[in-house]
Amino acid sequence: MNIKLSSSDGAIRYEDISDHFENGLLRLMNLSRDEFLRWLEFASARTGEEAGVLERLRDGWERLRPVPAAPRLGTVDDGPEGRTGQVWQAAIAETPTHGVAVSGGREHGWLVRWDGARFVRETSPPAYEEGYFEGDKREAGGYGGYAEQAAWRREKSARQVRELREHGGLDLGRVLDIGSGYGYFRMALADAGYEHDGLEVSSFAREAASHAGLATYAGELEDHWRGWGGRYDAVTLFDVIEHVSEPASLLTQIAFVLRPGGVVGIKTPNLNCPEAELFGAHYHSLKREHLTFFSASSLTATAAVAGLRPQHVTTVSHLLAGFVGTAQTRAWERELRGADLVAWYRLERP
Repeated sequence: MNIKLSSSDGAIRYEDISDHFENGLLRLMNLSRDEFLRWLEFASARTGEEAGVLERLRDGWERLRPVPAAPRLGTVDDGPEGRTGQVWQAAIAETPTHGVAVSGGREHGWLVRWDGARFVRETSPPAYEEGYFEGDKREAGGYGGYAEQAAWRREKSARQVRELREHGGLDLGRVLDIGSGYGYFRMALADAGYEHDGLEVSSFAREAASHAGLATYAGELEDHWRGWGGRYDAVTLFDVIEHVSEPASLLTQIAFVLRPGGVVGIKTPNLNCPEAELFGAHYHSLKREHLTFFSASSLTATAAVAGLRPQHVTTVSHLLAGFVGTAQTRAWERELRGADLVAWYRLERP
C-alpha cells in the first residue's frame, strides 16, 4: 500500500510504501506524522532563488528541528590512525554533549566531546545492556524493542547470508559474527548450513541468545584473537565497526583469525551521503554509541592497513526515495553515496 503526502501548495511531494514511511523514515528520524507534515510546510515556504528539493527539505528541517546549542569552536583531537580534522557538528541532536569531527572533506569522522577548552576524542562507548536493546531509544539510544523486531531482523539476516554467498564467495564454512546480539544472523547461517560462532559484549544480549540455544563468546575480539589464528572462513561486522574507537586495530585482529583468502563483511553508516548533508546534527547515524564514521574510500583505506582488499563495495539508499524517486537513489548508490555502506573484503593469500 502506497502513501502520498504533499505540502498544502503541492511544492513538496512524498510518495512511498506505507511500511517504509512508518518504519523507515518516521522511526529513524523520530518523527510523528504531524511533525512530518509540518516539515513539508516549512520546506515549501522557502522563497527567493530557485532551490532543489533537498535544499528546501534541509531548510524546512532546520525550522522543524533547530540545530542544538553548541560550545564555541576550539581545537580538535586527532582521530583514528592519527587523522587530523576539524569540527563538522559541534553538538549532535541526540547527545548535545558530543559532536563530530571530520577529515578529508568529510570522508572520515570521529565522535568528540567538549571539555571546556577543546574537543576531545571520545573513545569509550556506552553500556550495551537491557536499556540499549529494549528501552526507549529516545532516552537510552540503541534499538528500542529489539525482540519485537525479530521477524524482519531474521528476514534481513537471510538476505545477508545470500550476500555472503554472492559477494563474499563463501558457499559453506565457519563464520564469526561480531556483535551477534540475540543471534538472528547466526540462526540464518545455521539454516543455510554454515558453522558459526558469535561474539558479543552485552551480557543481556548473550542471555537472550542463550534462550535460543546459542552459546556466545563474551567480550571483544581483543580478548580472544591470539588464540583464534586462522580459525574462520568469514567474519561479519554488521553495524559494529562504527562502535569501535580503533577500527584499524580491530580489522588487523580479524585478518589474524581469518584463513588465507577469508572474507570480512561490513555494514556501517556512510558519512558521505545526501542524508548527512540534509539532516546535519540530526542525521540519525550521529549517535553517542558511534565512535567512528566512514565513507567508502576511508573504509577501504582502513581495511587495507590490515591487508584486506575490496571484493565488493556498495551502498544502499532508501530514506529519501519518497521525495526524490528510486532513479535518484540508485544514482547515489552507484556513486557510493547511499546512506549505508555494505562492503566485503578478502584477506590476501600469502
